Order: sequence, then C-alpha cells, then structure tokens
Amino acid sequence: MRPLCKSLLAPLLVLLPFQVHAKVWLTEIQSLTYPTAIKNNDKASRVVLTWKGGLGGSTNVELLDSYYHQAKYRIQSNSTRPITIDIANLGNEPRVNLRGFKVRYRNRTYNSFPVTNLDNPGREGEEIWIGATIKAGKRAKPGLKLPAYWLEVTDN
Repeated sequence: MRPLCKSLLAPLLVLLPFQVHAKVWLTEIQSLTYPTAIKNNDKASRVVLTWKGGLGGSTNVELLDSYYHQAKYRIQSNSTRPITIDIANLGNEPRVNLRGFKVRYRNRTYNSFPVTNLDNPGREGEEIWIGATIKAGKRAKPGLKLPAYWLEVTDN
C-alpha cells in the first residue's frame, strides 16, 4: 500500500502551479544636477532644467556655474506587461521643492504622474530622461540644497 501512496503524491506535486516573478530594473546613468545659483531675496527662486539637459526660460536666478544636466536612467524588464512610471518630490528640504517633472520615454514626454500602460522596455531596456523645476521660496535659507525625488517603475 505504501508504494501506491508515493506514486500518487509525485504527480500531484508536478501539477502544482509554478510562480514566476516579473521584475523591473532601474539603473541610474546620470543624476539630476542643478547649477549653483544665487537665491532671490524678494521672490521665489526657480531653476528649470529640461529633460534635454538645458535651462528652461522661467529660470530667474543668477547662475554661478554651468554644471547641470538632466537625469538619465535605464529601465529593463523580464516581462512583457505594460509599465507604470511615477515620480514625486520627497520634500526633504524646507521651503525647497522639485516640481514640474518631465519624463521622456520612447519619444514621448510626460508631465502628469503616474503614467500607466506604457510599452514594456523588455530585457534590452530603454532609457528615460528626467527634467524638473527646483523652486526655493523667498523664506528658504541660503546654503547647499539637495532636494530629492522618488522614482518608481513597475509592471502592471
């Protein structure tokens, strides 16, 4: 009787569903970097950095250097499901915010997040570029500011 029980158990174990977990990889190639600027005393200070890596027209501060560039990431996935891109300011610097995010993915620019049902980048991957506006309120204290953002890419 025991050999019969063993032979019945083996096929049942083989029929159990096998779970595969899909993964999305996000690799930073270049960080979002703003130029050094002199803060306005009487109004909010703004530096706009486009996803192309240039300064936007509503930048209203005196720049002390020209070292700045857009963020660049590589997205890869082992699934074929659509992806979602979400980005937000972390609010880690008092009275200093990142806003107006622009993300460029597969020749389209997005400025409202999250963006859902985007084509999957596959194992070969795709690059995304990110630009944003840094805004320091008139009551922001001078000094080194490192505003951070949260970027999440998931498959649906």
